[in-house]
Amino acid sequence: MKTWNHEYYGDDIRWFVANVIDNTPPYGLEGRVQIRIHGIHTDNTDKTGIPQRDLPWAQVMNPGDTYGVSGLGTSAQILPGALVFGFFLDGATSQLPLVLGSLPRIEFPTTVQASNREDMATNPFTYEFNQSNAEAVDPILTTSARPAGDVARYFIDNGFNAKQASSITGVLDEISGLDPNNVSNGVGIAGWIPNSPRYNRFYAYIRRLAPARDASDFEGQLLYVLHELKTARSIAMSKLLRAREIEGSLYGAKIDGIEEKGNGMVAALSKYYVDSRLAYSEGSAISKAKAIYGGLGAR
Repeated sequence: MKTWNHEYYGDDIRWFVANVIDNTPPYGLEGRVQIRIHGIHTDNTDKTGIPQRDLPWAQVMNPGDTYGVSGLGTSAQILPGALVFGFFLDGATSQLPLVLGSLPRIEFPTTVQASNREDMATNPFTYEFNQSNAEAVDPILTTSARPAGDVARYFIDNGFNAKQASSITGVLDEISGLDPNNVSNGVGIAGWIPNSPRYNRFYAYIRRLAPARDASDFEGQLLYVLHELKTARSIAMSKLLRAREIEGSLYGAKIDGIEEKGNGMVAALSKYYVDSRLAYSEGSAISKAKAIYGGLGAR
């Protein structure tokens, strides 16, 4: 098979974007990085996809200030997780990838990096958090002794309206007093039960944010509450979004004989987000949510 068009090489170029999987090549492939190419290699690494061992080791173009002969000069410094750009030296055959450079981006470590596992297929939490939390707006907290307003504004910054944000904050306040060091009613601001699957998911998430965050970090716990509402507790999220008011039963009054569902925001969170083993008062959570809502100046 002819893999290199020597006469018209410039007419036979195919470029790619890829993720670097490994930068420790075996003997004989020094200076290369192993890549998973978007659109060519599958994301899954089990028997239905392409395992890591079958991914190509791509050559990396060195900068012009290196010697380029006899192994002299600098070697590739690209780390696993980097997003790289390049092209195939053999064009459409696509067997000889060459990396030209990396594309800068800011991200949290992957589940693989955080747990020192070889590839995503070996990580039980991969389904829970396939990518980074970069789409979320980080919490910005003031030095006030009672940060309920800041917490509500954090949820507003991430797409909730004032009533929804106040309801989430009121529920968290009722569980823990918004104390990230709470251990008397579950653990943390949401009362995760120690050693439960829910707590284990929380802890795995926080490990991915290290060293910037840890399990007792208030901002990290807020980030996970938002993530949990979008994933493992998505039913609470959907019920919250359907509700109209802070106060009200989960199933509202009948209108023309038809039961109106999702009337109360706090009621929805109380049933679908709060762990039933916690000490918790829905009425108190409603009062706190209303006070927070009034403090935001929203009407």
